[in-house]
Amino acid sequence: MPPASEPKHAQANIQDVFLNYVRREKLTVTVRMMDGSELEGRIKNFDRFALVLDHGGADHMIFKHAIAAIKTPRPVANYFSHQ
Repeated sequence: MPPASEPKHAQANIQDVFLNYVRREKLTVTVRMMDGSELEGRIKNFDRFALVLDHGGADHMIFKHAIAAIKTPRPVANYFSHQ
């Protein structure tokens, strides 16, 4: 039997929408890691498991399972409407 196809109007993943928004807008974010340390920079790219953060002119690949929170410098109005 062929695999079930996804619905054509599947709701976007909130994580992907948020990360895409801050990447497109080139917002500087603060990434707080599970160990409490923080990195500040711009998200350049991401996939299911990791993101690439431009921090101090160097690229850092950060695995998502190690991230506790991502903070924006200002409130983000309704980033779902920017798709």
